[in-house]
Amino acid sequence: MVKKNPHSIVVIGGRRFDSWRDKQIVKRVEVELATDMSSQATVTLFDPRFRILDSFTSGDGVPQLTCLFYMGFGKDLGPPVFKGLLARVEYGDAATTFLAYDMGLKMKQELKTEYHQGVNDLQILKKLATRNGLRFEGPDQVPALEKHPSLIHPGKNDWEHSMERKRAAGFVVFVRQDTLFCKRPAKISAPILTLRYRKDFEFVPALFGFSLQYKLPENQQGRPRVVHQRGRKRGGRLLIGQSTTHPRGHHPVKIHRDPAEHTKLYLNTRAHARKELQREPSFNVRIKSIAPLPGVRPDVRNTIALENVGKLFSGPYLCDKVTHTHTPGELHTEYNLYRDLAA
Repeated sequence: MVKKNPHSIVVIGGRRFDSWRDKQIVKRVEVELATDMSSQATVTLFDPRFRILDSFTSGDGVPQLTCLFYMGFGKDLGPPVFKGLLARVEYGDAATTFLAYDMGLKMKQELKTEYHQGVNDLQILKKLATRNGLRFEGPDQVPALEKHPSLIHPGKNDWEHSMERKRAAGFVVFVRQDTLFCKRPAKISAPILTLRYRKDFEFVPALFGFSLQYKLPENQQGRPRVVHQRGRKRGGRLLIGQSTTHPRGHHPVKIHRDPAEHTKLYLNTRAHARKELQREPSFNVRIKSIAPLPGVRPDVRNTIALENVGKLFSGPYLCDKVTHTHTPGELHTEYNLYRDLAA
């Protein structure tokens, strides 16, 4: 895989920095895409006399500007890889670094206390997104969710409360451009890329030096076979909700809690959410390759197939984190990949 002429453009509050035009200024551009946390992007600019930093500074510091990041090869870069709000400015080694978080930052700027009445978790998530100026996209198949008679949102910002609601219902939440996505945990699908070891990618040593790791499901920290959630109906009758069951894994987990007056649907939903979200994948891989931008735009939840890495590790993987990095003469992508046994 050979690509020439890596190119990045960063727009900060309408001011444009082009790695071709401003090649003496643009030192590094990086975009990190993730789920269940803020994605972020940084640009480092050569600024020995503080002129760039001063141009953004007013009487009350640096304003919260909208930032756009375009990355790829050649002149046509397509739509931005990342859109966010300026969150931090740093200076060191004669360079100014601007760091932006995704547009979900809008949801983190005000603490609220309120009650949500007669709505389910998905409806609450949509409400939290839209009132902060974000579009909302829910799961492809809307699950059956119990409505809350009255649920308090106690002194937290909307992002913190959305994390609570998505965990309870078993969703994954992330923001891209101006949209908050609320999806079911990702499943292996048709690969958007097929990468071959020694031809298309190289390994990136992870913690303790391993690039490829496989943990047996029977491992104590692996995926449980099944999760139970206990509760009680009106009058105190015991109910037990249960997730789907997997043939391999450690012994069943019972959540010994007795929330009052819940339904079987509620407990099944909570049990499956715990099983899906509180699990450790069997396979973990970290690799680096030439960026496929702008034609292919890998993101978290996408499927990537690896070849020539032995019987155990060859096959499809899900992206857990994707990082695009542009330095002079090089544009590469690092992938944190995972895979689990069928559940």
